[in-house]
Amino acid sequence: MKIKDLFTLSVKYVNGYRRRYLFLFCAMSFGFCVISVTGSLKDGMARSVYYSARDHYSGDIIIAGFEKEIKSENHIYAETIPLIQEKIEETGINPYKKILRTMQHQDSFIHYNGGAVPVKYVTGVDWEAERDYFYTLNFVEGDPSVDFDDETIIISAPMASRLGARAGDIVLLETETLHGQKNTAFFTVGGIIDDRSIFGYFKVFAPRRAVNKIIGFAPDDCSTIGLIFDNSADIESSRQKLQEALTGIVPLRPLVYDRDGFDREQDWNWSGVMFFLLTIGVYISEVSQILQALNILAYFLYVVTLLIILVSAGVTYRLILHERIKEIGAMRAIGFYEKDIRRALAFEAIILASVSIVTGFCAALLLNHVISYLPFSRFPGFDIFLNNGRLLAVYNFAATSINIAATYIILLVAVYVPAFRLSRSPLPEMLAGGFKG
Repeated sequence: MKIKDLFTLSVKYVNGYRRRYLFLFCAMSFGFCVISVTGSLKDGMARSVYYSARDHYSGDIIIAGFEKEIKSENHIYAETIPLIQEKIEETGINPYKKILRTMQHQDSFIHYNGGAVPVKYVTGVDWEAERDYFYTLNFVEGDPSVDFDDETIIISAPMASRLGARAGDIVLLETETLHGQKNTAFFTVGGIIDDRSIFGYFKVFAPRRAVNKIIGFAPDDCSTIGLIFDNSADIESSRQKLQEALTGIVPLRPLVYDRDGFDREQDWNWSGVMFFLLTIGVYISEVSQILQALNILAYFLYVVTLLIILVSAGVTYRLILHERIKEIGAMRAIGFYEKDIRRALAFEAIILASVSIVTGFCAALLLNHVISYLPFSRFPGFDIFLNNGRLLAVYNFAATSINIAATYIILLVAVYVPAFRLSRSPLPEMLAGGFKG
């Protein structure tokens, strides 16, 4: 029998036995919804953590200079920067952006109108070079399209709220120099951003040259050089190439892969500036362990859900085929081949799985939309997994394809065994309703 005719017949049978298939349809739709929601939220949390950390540390690969003799520790001298940039070009790793920043994370404060708030991170940036980054931030006040000058500072909304400061106000930044003395400078608030993540809650952006002046760096010095890539799969190989290229050019420590290794390498004694080539995974390795635990939980739910679908399908098809044995026997009697019977039942499973997958995915979209509005930011420390205060889902094409394929395979496996046994049963036994499943 032609495939087209078998498929049409299968559609009619699915519709005719829709009440019998209802339980299996609900089980499969619910199961696909669960694995879709679990996987997409897990991927969304991992992505939020990664991109928040990348924005904070300024790259997928961070070239960081450490000088133990100074208070701020992070330091790259201006004369070294061209050497590093030359080697980056020679390796051909081709980052689409190179970012120079000065990071000050010693005791710092913003003073305004008799009040003061602590600043965890004073980040010196080049306004023009990072303009596209500031366009991605949520400005409560101010406009990122404005040309900020060397006396402009951007502060977070929680800090502005505590100080009572508005865009256009003049605030005093107090911080420590590289030798530990206190220094201050006045800045005009050019913008207020709503960044309530762990990286942005007590963080300010100011011109790199201005920050350099306050802490005692030369005008063109920096703390880190960040490299951002289009393809995350190339990051580790690019780091190894750059490590090889810079060996002998600047003092380098070996590559590290987690925070513990990074801390051990920093325990070594050296003089002058020592360089580390770091990735985001090194900085957030503790958070990565939490995400690994979530992965294990997600895989457990994934396996349990597929087992539920398999058992539900097995029970449902056993009952349905027991009811349809005479009908299928009649099909055999009028000339249907065994393979036609198996194909028709397989088509029924495919049709049912397709409808269930679409329904389950739509339910997952709706559920994720509802979850995104739940106040997870109220849980201490959970902000690191959020994007602008919301838990967002990320639908990975490869993961979704695997989920779809697994659902089809599970259902086809569940129907194949009874369908094979049924199609090979003696015709008199089938017409007498003697098939046992």
